[in-house]
Amino acid sequence: MEIKRARKALDAFCERRNLGMRGLAKQLCCVQDGDDLLLMETRLPGVPSCTKALNPLVRVSYCDGGWKLFCPDQRGGWAPYPHLPYANSIDTVIKELEQAPLHIHW
Repeated sequence: MEIKRARKALDAFCERRNLGMRGLAKQLCCVQDGDDLLLMETRLPGVPSCTKALNPLVRVSYCDGGWKLFCPDQRGGWAPYPHLPYANSIDTVIKELEQAPLHIHW
């Protein structure tokens, strides 16, 4: 249930971000991968689907009643996001993504 609620919140986050990226050749979308949610980048303008030209940006995992945030590492895996190792709510995760230093994710 918590993952479903988080997916809805992250979908809304992506929609808001996409409005600010009009004219750019990329969009954000949320994809569920088991119990994890991935924020992905499409590189084709005007393609709202998350099925083409995907680039993983952020992994959000539900664990121990809260959320862990990960970003891609240089080896192709996932490293813990140092600015927010754990959050009690998906809203806290979204606030962090909105304020991410230098918007490193996109």
